[in-house]
Amino acid sequence: MGEKTRHATGGRLAALDGLRGVAAVVVLLHHAMYTNPDFPGAPGGGSAPTGSAMWWISYTPLKLFTAGVESVIVFFVLSGLVVTLPVIRKRGFDWVAYFPRRAVRLLVPVMASVLLAAVWVMAIPQVSTQPKGTWLSNSSTPNFGWEYIVKAWDLLGGDGQINNPLWSLRWELVFSLALPIFAVLALAVRKWWIGGLLAACALTYLGVHAGSGELQYLPAFFVGAVLAVRLDAVRNVADRINSHWYRHPLWAGLTVGSLLLLIAPWLVGPGVGDLTEVEPILKGMVPLAAAGLVVVVLGWKPLRALFESRPVQFSGTISFSLYLVHVPILIFSTYLFADQPWFVGPFLFGIPVAVLVAVGFTWLIEKRSHLWSKSVGAWASERYRTWFGREEEQTAEAERETRTRETAQRSA
Repeated sequence: MGEKTRHATGGRLAALDGLRGVAAVVVLLHHAMYTNPDFPGAPGGGSAPTGSAMWWISYTPLKLFTAGVESVIVFFVLSGLVVTLPVIRKRGFDWVAYFPRRAVRLLVPVMASVLLAAVWVMAIPQVSTQPKGTWLSNSSTPNFGWEYIVKAWDLLGGDGQINNPLWSLRWELVFSLALPIFAVLALAVRKWWIGGLLAACALTYLGVHAGSGELQYLPAFFVGAVLAVRLDAVRNVADRINSHWYRHPLWAGLTVGSLLLLIAPWLVGPGVGDLTEVEPILKGMVPLAAAGLVVVVLGWKPLRALFESRPVQFSGTISFSLYLVHVPILIFSTYLFADQPWFVGPFLFGIPVAVLVAVGFTWLIEKRSHLWSKSVGAWASERYRTWFGREEEQTAEAERETRTRETAQRSA
């Protein structure tokens, strides 16, 4: 989620940083809207009578501005692409350096964001007056204790109560640890990539249907890994499309189609939850929609230029930090302005503060975590060579001598 595509693969993929930034802003708006108990967290939730403002925001293409969960799937696809790409591009990829480097890259910002979240939680009593079961009520921490910090640091088995977005970092960490498996599987379906994408959608459908987080979210990383394996082919197809007169209508159609597929469960309407098979099927297609957005952002030159523009790139620069810090600030803002109209706290105060804090967090924590992760990776790789390198060289030399003797014996 936090990797910068330009550093990994060169400037041509810088537009994906912009896509990540836009997705982070959508998540920010999503959670700001969540402070209103009438905002539907899922199709059919909340209180949005047909024709009301909340209905227009939630069940029309305007949903794109608050499609927070869908934007997280975009994050997952981007991570799958960017983290897998160096593995398949660099011969002799240094796995010894990778694992500690990736762990530091993810865990240092996470731990810092949890400490910051604790400050916001302690700054004001979080006793919700909203009905039990609403997002604000569920995300508040009225009886804070230090145990919440420890549980939030435990991404694999803990509880991110004081910092809601950490649920997605769990899947980022699982994918990072299982990267060799994802890379091998993506390479295995290089020629049958369509089947690989369809299998990912099918697994996502099963995950939604069965309530399995592993199946619901991990296939999105695999979709990104397949994109990494097929990236040169994607570029070649894009170049061919861009040489024809119909390039703009075609790219526009692919863009609109991907966006509508991304929010398809919402476009069916509030009753989609009553259609027991339709909602899981549509949600199963969301990783494919996210992949479509990646392709059009890379391939359609005007769109790529937009996502490479300075404002959008700025959002990409702070995207990981903004994602990590914004929810506790929005909740704090809601309680701080509890006697004001609902939008004053999260929108007029919370969002500007979250952006400012994200800028500082990027400079103070995230950029340093990049440097620390590289240093830790280099140290681990050097220690490994020092401790095991000589033994490996001796083993390799013995194997060469054995092969030489066997060849000589066969010749004789």
